[in-house]
Amino acid sequence: MKVQSTTLFAVLCTVAAFAALIAGWLFVGSPGEARLVRFDAIRATDLASISRIIANYRLTSETLPQTLDDLQRSQPNAGLSFRDPVGQAYEYAVKDSFAYELCATFDRAADLTTGSTRSYSIFEKHGLGRQCFSLEARPPSRR
Repeated sequence: MKVQSTTLFAVLCTVAAFAALIAGWLFVGSPGEARLVRFDAIRATDLASISRIIANYRLTSETLPQTLDDLQRSQPNAGLSFRDPVGQAYEYAVKDSFAYELCATFDRAADLTTGSTRSYSIFEKHGLGRQCFSLEARPPSRR
């Protein structure tokens, strides 16, 4: 029995397609893994934005907001989300007149020890699970 060239070509194309899928999965990761990494990036960006708004709030009102709801009411047009991509609220706690803490739950640990010259926010380097960042919103020093 002789195999036709079109059948052989179809089989080889199918094998090549499966090999490409497996190679992509090994090098890039699964779509689910990519989604978790993307969600963590959104969390880090949200926390950085929230911390900037808190600093601005502190400059204008000379106090820290007591809750994220207070912050959101003071910035109704900021377009900022105070919930992560899966709907879990970010945590915020005032420590003293300048210090506060922002917390989020991350799906993957991210250790940015690459040789990149890019300036990363402190939120982009985080562990797995609930992570809290201690921050301060001090007014600029007067000279």
